[in-house]
Amino acid sequence: MKKIIIILIAFILCAHAGFAYEMTNEELLQDISVQNLIDNTAYELLNAGQIKKRMIFTYDKESKKKLLKANESLTKRQVLIYGDVIKKIADKNELAALIAREIVKVDASYWGYFKGHVGSAQIRFAPKKYEIYFDSAAVDLMVKAGYNPIGMITFLHKVYPQKRSDFISNSNLTSKRVMYVYEYIYKMYPEFLADNAYRENKYYQNFLLTSTENRAKFYEKMRTNSDEKIKYE
Repeated sequence: MKKIIIILIAFILCAHAGFAYEMTNEELLQDISVQNLIDNTAYELLNAGQIKKRMIFTYDKESKKKLLKANESLTKRQVLIYGDVIKKIADKNELAALIAREIVKVDASYWGYFKGHVGSAQIRFAPKKYEIYFDSAAVDLMVKAGYNPIGMITFLHKVYPQKRSDFISNSNLTSKRVMYVYEYIYKMYPEFLADNAYRENKYYQNFLLTSTENRAKFYEKMRTNSDEKIKYE
């Protein structure tokens, strides 16, 4: 009996070894390259924005949903950048948009009493309230570092799905977020829209297509110089 058990254990170990995953040199170099690109962009943004709070950036090529990891940007001040999001990045401006949003979130985690615990708790319990602020603050950070803020529009448009409603949600409809970013750029950095490098970009073109009604509301508000808050859909 003992001999049979030993044989079974040996068989299981051999089978496990046969199916074990081993990272190739090419995959390792690719991961290092992505991590270096993330770090270079992140510290460029940090220095340009004169962000004095310390934070780190870690590339994880797995999917966030698959890993079910908690957001550590508010606790460990560690920004986790997942592979499923990186795959959607098309250029340096979109990468800067992704990282800039996380930087302003981590920076906000230092707010308030008890070494930022109060500020972090406020953000976790009311993320919808802070979401729009993080988007616009990230746009400012991008511009300071020399990036095109329209990359924030294409980034949000591609990465975040569209829910049916945000009435009882802890986040805003993506269509609203993108419009608030468009509105912010229109008011604060109009030169990027006047000389629009993304004019022929297919993702930006799709944003224009899907935001036709929302943009009409915004243009009407600008035409009439109204102070009324627009109800974007």
